[in-house]
Amino acid sequence: MESTQTKEIDIRKDVCPMTTVRVRLALDRLAPGSCLGIKLAGEEPHRNVALAIRMLGHTILEDNAWDEGDANYYLLVRKSDDNTKASDPSA
Repeated sequence: MESTQTKEIDIRKDVCPMTTVRVRLALDRLAPGSCLGIKLAGEEPHRNVALAIRMLGHTILEDNAWDEGDANYYLLVRKSDDNTKASDPSA
């Protein structure tokens, strides 16, 4: 039985638009159906990254504030099985 591992990235020190760019690159490297855990800081990066993930057709499985005092967030994303929308650069 094949186990699905979750890749994780920590982009808490990055600023927009690099937060979205790093997430996009990490998702592009994953196989369809794989998961990506993302640690990020700040409400604006959280909003922008979550919006980009949804627009690319991926699914956010978890969206948690994990250190409420500093506005840190953790997103768990499942890469879309249908890679046509996620791969489209115009998306």
